[in-house]
Amino acid sequence: MIQVTSSKGVTLIELMVVIAIAAILAVVAAPSFNQYLANTRLRTVQSQLLSDLNFARSEAIKRNTRALICVRNAAGTDCGGTMSWNAGWLVCVDDNGDGACDASTAAIPNPSKVQAPLNGALTLTSAAAVIRFNANGSQGAGGTAALTLSASGAATRTFSIAPSGGISK
Repeated sequence: MIQVTSSKGVTLIELMVVIAIAAILAVVAAPSFNQYLANTRLRTVQSQLLSDLNFARSEAIKRNTRALICVRNAAGTDCGGTMSWNAGWLVCVDDNGDGACDASTAAIPNPSKVQAPLNGALTLTSAAAVIRFNANGSQGAGGTAALTLSASGAATRTFSIAPSGGISK
């Protein structure tokens, strides 16, 4: 008489079916995950930019002088003079009103904040390379300024800085 024993484990066919199902689920989930990553990157930079705009305005009021948020130069030490906000930005004090960061002192380190260049998936644009806040926190004669942040596959966010200095998104 032949004795039949049961074996434990899975067959190669069962394993291949499970792998095929996992691959199909991964292909279906990948676009959603890419959208999630794009939105997360956008929200992170949006938060940082809003924080830096408010910081620049508060520095102008606190120090009773002009503060700038501007496109940074390659070294991250001064305003870059270009319109490419993707290079990052910085916040600094402009006490003499020449549109550039003043020299750093022990009392006023300049620049106060430096933002690294943006990830290639994000784009930040503006019609101005420098946003100024006067000692009273207003834009003054500078008028309304706007920054537009966008990411491929995600919504666009626009920040408006009113002549009064109010920041809205």
